Amino acid sequence: MEKYWEDVKNTEEIDRGLYIILPLRYQGDFQQTPFSAKKMNTNQKSDEEKDRSGFDSDDFLEILSIKCRSGEFVKRCMLEEKAATMQKKWKEAVKISFPYDLTQLQVFSFNNGIAFLTVYLAYKNKDVQEIYQLINPGYIDDKKQEIQDSLLAILEQEVFESWHKEYGVQLKWFGQSEKTKSYMMKEAYRLNVAALPKRFEEQKIAEKIAYNEHRLIDVTKEFSDLSEKDVEYTSGARDVNDGYYGWACAITSQEIAYAYGPKPGKTVPLTAEALSERAEDDLALTMIVMYQKYTCMLLNEKIHERFQGISAQSIRELKKEALEFIAYGTLTPSQVSKWNNVCETYRALQKENGVNEALDEIKEKIELLNEEQDHIDSKRESRVSMIIAVFGFVSIVAAALQILDYLSSGRGVMIGGFGGIVMMILTVSLCFIRKKGRKKNVRNK
Repeated sequence: MEKYWEDVKNTEEIDRGLYIILPLRYQGDFQQTPFSAKKMNTNQKSDEEKDRSGFDSDDFLEILSIKCRSGEFVKRCMLEEKAATMQKKWKEAVKISFPYDLTQLQVFSFNNGIAFLTVYLAYKNKDVQEIYQLINPGYIDDKKQEIQDSLLAILEQEVFESWHKEYGVQLKWFGQSEKTKSYMMKEAYRLNVAALPKRFEEQKIAEKIAYNEHRLIDVTKEFSDLSEKDVEYTSGARDVNDGYYGWACAITSQEIAYAYGPKPGKTVPLTAEALSERAEDDLALTMIVMYQKYTCMLLNEKIHERFQGISAQSIRELKKEALEFIAYGTLTPSQVSKWNNVCETYRALQKENGVNEALDEIKEKIELLNEEQDHIDSKRESRVSMIIAVFGFVSIVAAALQILDYLSSGRGVMIGGFGGIVMMILTVSLCFIRKKGRKKNVRNK
């Protein structure tokens, strides 16, 4: 670490950024949710613009890119004008100066009623302690509760209310109660980024800097924590020309942190504006995993409500929804990207967020749903059989009474006909029994 920072000056001015990814639910028509390309805030676009407007990444395989660009799976809406308005209102409402700026606001809407609101805060390395106090990771109490509450309130006012009014789409926090709302900043996943001054001669150096970002401390600090065992690391490949690494990331269950060096052959770090642009593909990859994580949570909630008798959704509909998600909503790493390091990042994100365990749990619950459906079908068949048996018994009694009525009339024709039919049935039955007995004897011989 010391060698990396030897000739670097003004480390306190290193540009950093934080995406706060807030999970939402929405009610309304998915087709009515807006989308917009970068630098645009309109819902009326040409075909060429529409291709750029949804959810896309150069890191994705083309088949996934086509799915994301189609507008049938996910929509990405850049709220640039809202970001400027919110930044102003936020600072006015809090009346406490803070050194970070809200420079970007986006909504990612998926077709199953789940959405994510991302708030991007730009700051300098010297101000990381302010960001640490805002998030206060690892603690229930918040030192900057007033700033948090003000941010959430303005988001509801500027985004939630305007979407309901303009598009008929009602947004709400993923947690349903006011109590869970107070923990939204804890619930949020975070994507931390930093524009480093040099590329990395050793992979370990890039990983240490990424870990410092994850812990929201000075990137130049020598720091370790042996108690934190759930950190995964991935990095870009070593460049064959200059022999350096370009980036690395640290991944945990609550955050992913990227350390970006300059591009190959460059010695100038990314600017503050270029930093958020550089992170767009990594944000898109993170969103795919967040969609899977919260869809699993939503399905588990629906299954629980169904068994508790709260939900009226049929078991068949619930099974269909779960199976469709497993078949079409989940992706293996090899289906995401052609780049090995992107696949490994995706794999680590899934692992740290418990997506695979949640999918296994849903599969087990589908088996329970099958058993419940079989039980329901069995009860229905028993009822039908009982009804048929009752009607059959009534018919037999009615037929017997009718026969008795005929016999009691004393007519010879009726009595003779009835006796003939009985004799004919007995004769046919005896012939059938004798024929069956002969076949059995032949087989035995």
